Amino acid sequence: MIGNIALTLALVAGVFTIIMYFLTFRGYQNTLSLARVGFHTTAIMVLTASALLLHAILTHQYQYKYVYNYSGSDLPLGLLISTFYAGQEGSFLLWILFTAIIGLILLDYTSKRGDLEPRV
Repeated sequence: MIGNIALTLALVAGVFTIIMYFLTFRGYQNTLSLARVGFHTTAIMVLTASALLLHAILTHQYQYKYVYNYSGSDLPLGLLISTFYAGQEGSFLLWILFTAIIGLILLDYTSKRGDLEPRV
């Protein structure tokens, strides 16, 4: 439930971020800082959803369909962690997580380089 809310908020923040970066690129003033806040919000929500899924897997919470389908109590820790991306939903979440982390790195890099950020 909380993971779904986090992903929904990430989607809303992501759309907001796209709009703000587009407006920044078009020359509007004071939208770059809003775009950065939106991206940070998106990244935090994705990290939250990922942490919640990993917690559900590691604590064997089988009431969740994903954990029930791809996890098992007899798996060693390494394989248990790999069930995070065993299904399609988890692998999509993993790619979104990687994208958010890379985006945070690029956000830090481009914010130090002047006007490159809206174009990236």
